Amino acid sequence: MKLAKSDLQIETIVTRINAGELDLQPDFQRGEIWDKKRRQRLIDTILREWYVPGVHIVKNPEGEEVVLDGQQRLAAIRDFFDDKMTIDGSIEPHDDLIASLDGLNYSELPPAIKKAVNRFALPTLTLYDYGPEEPNELFFRLNQSYNLTPSEKRNALHGKPRDQVKQLVDELTDSGLLHSTRIGFTNGRLAYDDIVARTCVALERGTLRQHINNNVVEQFYRKAAPFSGETVEGVRKSGAELLQQIEQSEERIKFNKGTLQTWLSFCYWAPVTSGELPPRLLAQFEMDRALVKKGMQPINRDKSGAVIEILRLYDDRASYRVTDVSSVLIRDLAVHLYSETVFETPPRQGSDELIMRLNNDLGSAQTLVTEYLNRSQWGEQLVKPKVEP
Repeated sequence: MKLAKSDLQIETIVTRINAGELDLQPDFQRGEIWDKKRRQRLIDTILREWYVPGVHIVKNPEGEEVVLDGQQRLAAIRDFFDDKMTIDGSIEPHDDLIASLDGLNYSELPPAIKKAVNRFALPTLTLYDYGPEEPNELFFRLNQSYNLTPSEKRNALHGKPRDQVKQLVDELTDSGLLHSTRIGFTNGRLAYDDIVARTCVALERGTLRQHINNNVVEQFYRKAAPFSGETVEGVRKSGAELLQQIEQSEERIKFNKGTLQTWLSFCYWAPVTSGELPPRLLAQFEMDRALVKKGMQPINRDKSGAVIEILRLYDDRASYRVTDVSSVLIRDLAVHLYSETVFETPPRQGSDELIMRLNNDLGSAQTLVTEYLNRSQWGEQLVKPKVEP
């Protein structure tokens, strides 16, 4: 790996950011997590002409440049130049000049002060001619003092799988699916990237029965080979199907990471193996789930017995860690059983017999489902042969 050192005036850096020549990765890196006070202290440091730690930029073979380290600093500087934040003149140690600027934004600065800010030099190191894992290793070493999430760490692995996940997140965000108003949470700390990456791994393997922990996902990121075209297209189609399901609901549906991954996986395999999904499957599932949580009867009272137990099992496993295999299987099976019971979609792997047994022995739902999962090897093969990482 080679490094080119330079000192760039921050006016030049901001110009490059706004022109799209320097990517801060706000949608797929750590997210902009600095609070207002920390951002104002950075601007205060610049006004005092003190030292600001340098930024590290990765230049890929195509000449595109993305920020490896220093995103938070550059985002704060960019926002200051865009008048999205003001100066705090009360930051210690007291300085008469800075105190006189209290409450001002960038465009309101006196010309001499603005000129000094524009010309403030920021150390910049550009990485090029690097091996696949070298930027990642440098990123880890630069951020040892930070509590990075596994997804944030994986993001520094510059390779085809990471780029595919980023592209899918961008596409599903642009489609309207991956947005807090649709799914109930944001992409802070790369939550969307983590879910999409895990879904890709599950689809690539073709099974839900193998543990997908952070190390497993990282193995895929470190491979030179990309995810298959079938996997990428499968995530696209499942995302489009899930968006249609969400749009059928009059009420806002709130997922967590585990339940969102469950519905993405289900929307992948179910249409292929069981036919077109009922348009209001998700909407009615969540309506009945809410009723059962309140101790009320589901909408279809004549089918309430098994439905109540199915929804209770799903709800019990809804908050479990996304990597817990038994919870992944129970959630997936519960959605299928609900669809089969309420909408009469085709059974799979003897699931109709399980529903009959549930109706005859509601008090043993957990035992019956556990036995069925083991006996049927539910989720062992989704729609294609498995591959190993």
